[in-house]
Amino acid sequence: MTIRVVLWTTGVQVPYWQVFVLGSTLVGMLLPAVVITRIVDGPDAVRQLWRRAFATGVPLRWYALTLATPLVATALAVLLFGAPSGSIGSALVSGLLLQLVLTFVPNNWWEEVAWSGFAQARLQERFGSAAKAALVAGPLFALQHISLAVAAGWPTGAVMMGLLILVTIPFRFLTGWAYNRTASLFLVGLVHAMGNAVAGGSGFGSGFLPRLYPDQGMLVGLAHLVAFALIGLIVLAATRGRLGLRTSEAVR
Repeated sequence: MTIRVVLWTTGVQVPYWQVFVLGSTLVGMLLPAVVITRIVDGPDAVRQLWRRAFATGVPLRWYALTLATPLVATALAVLLFGAPSGSIGSALVSGLLLQLVLTFVPNNWWEEVAWSGFAQARLQERFGSAAKAALVAGPLFALQHISLAVAAGWPTGAVMMGLLILVTIPFRFLTGWAYNRTASLFLVGLVHAMGNAVAGGSGFGSGFLPRLYPDQGMLVGLAHLVAFALIGLIVLAATRGRLGLRTSEAVR
């Protein structure tokens, strides 16, 4: 994505920035996570990581969790902007469902294999605390999106990064809890992708809320970040900071 932004700032318009996101996810995150796991922990650990990546057999209530972000984000949008002016049918099919597939399969699934299954899992094992791990992973996760701040310029970019860090820490609370309770990186990636499908979409099209509120521009696309943060803080409070981690059952 950074390459795309650099090209854009020099006047070169590159369509479908998701192509660059896909490359950075697979080469910059997933590959190092797998290689380091193989070097440090051996082939059995790699097989365990892949099993968690494809662990779909979790209770249905956990799949219902993926609907929390769209519901909360939509409620926030209605409170802020009133009744939507766009087509609900188009927003659901072309916005939410299609963009969910297009962002989950090539990107967010593997992104969470690297973040939740590798980085955050190791941090919480090191600290003995899922909350501390999320506090460290959150700013690092925000820095992954620094190209957005570069595109905005200084000092707007600095403010954007500060706000992004504030919301990504609770988001990592949410992902940490879902991972610790289910050991399913498939589910965690789906939770992540659902938020992107609500807002900016996949890079190949607009998400749910921008189609419902076509006149609100970028602002409505931020609702999913606030929704993630609210849900993450509720999870933190409800689990008393444990985020589903039991020392004897820590997932690695």
